[in-house]
Amino acid sequence: MPEGLVHAMGLPAHRAMPDAYVTAHHLRDMLNESTFEQLVKWSSEPGLLPRVPSGPERGKSWDRLDIAALRAFACDRDADVRFSAETELRCRGDADMKVADEAEQGTLF
Repeated sequence: MPEGLVHAMGLPAHRAMPDAYVTAHHLRDMLNESTFEQLVKWSSEPGLLPRVPSGPERGKSWDRLDIAALRAFACDRDADVRFSAETELRCRGDADMKVADEAEQGTLF
């Protein structure tokens, strides 16, 4: 809960004005913690997921997975899953893994 946020003004959720109001408070707090340039850099990266979103390991945090499972997730088609698995492998010191640059989706025609 950001400091200074009036809960009632942030309701109803998913409406333009309340969402903008809450976002402004969160953005203010993020800018107090980091630079604008760093926030822009992070926003260009895939999402770092807190837990495995699907499959037999669903709901587990990445640090609870073994290396074989992480390597399998590092080959996933979903960029967020791949990025999260590769990040955990790097945290464990797995030098073989590097975060692959995400190729931009080409046009069909």
